[in-house]
Amino acid sequence: MPFQLRLRQLPFYCLLFLVTYLSTMPSVETPGVDLSDKVLHFLAYFGIAGTAYFGFPKASWRLAVFVILWGIAIELVQWQLPTRMFELLDILANSLGCLAGWQLMQLLRHLYQRVIA
Repeated sequence: MPFQLRLRQLPFYCLLFLVTYLSTMPSVETPGVDLSDKVLHFLAYFGIAGTAYFGFPKASWRLAVFVILWGIAIELVQWQLPTRMFELLDILANSLGCLAGWQLMQLLRHLYQRVIA
């Protein structure tokens, strides 16, 4: 089956690209922003998982596993970059954000289907 990009998948691909890009660029301190690095990791992967869930409505939990593995891969790439740092807690924050986003989207879909039925 050839690759077909659907409009509902675009937010997933854009967010995945953006997070990957920002994760591999030299880190920049932003003045005035006092959010924990781990909170940002959690929110980024929460968003990726949520957009993946709605972008691929027939996808199974394997897509969530892919997103988790993607986060691990990015951390391994950061290990090789002189301007970035590998952190196990980042992997944990990424994974928890993905799982929370996936679970919330499943819950919302289930509630929506109960309301419609």
